[in-house]
Amino acid sequence: MKLEELLQKIVHQENELYNLYKLGETFATYEYPSLIEHFQWLASEELRHRNTIEKFIGEGTLENTAIIDYIDSLSLEPYFQDERAEPQTLTDLVLEALIREKHSYELYKKLSQIFSGSLSEIFRMMAQEELKHAYRLKIIYEGLEE
Repeated sequence: MKLEELLQKIVHQENELYNLYKLGETFATYEYPSLIEHFQWLASEELRHRNTIEKFIGEGTLENTAIIDYIDSLSLEPYFQDERAEPQTLTDLVLEALIREKHSYELYKKLSQIFSGSLSEIFRMMAQEELKHAYRLKIIYEGLEE
């Protein structure tokens, strides 16, 4: 896998999560209006992550960095196996999003360990944000089961 391909796959994953959260916003509008703001916030977070990665692509930020040496040995393919989700219920959506947030967390954590300095910090911060998203989703899920 080449660096550009890796970054495009990350952008795709962030887009998929963004789309899930926008769909969650729609479900919530009809089923759980109190959750609308939660899904709006989650969507905005994924949009911000996507914009960060797109900025890396546009500026060539990751070219000539440590990742070039490791990219083929990172075993990143499992993080990109998620197919397009088509949840039929809000519960299905939340469960799908939890899986994807876990994959994003693991990916960003792995990238934060490869890089140093500010790039490491950016990916570490993004990994921590994915954990916050998963925690919020867990709370939403538990509320749906009541």
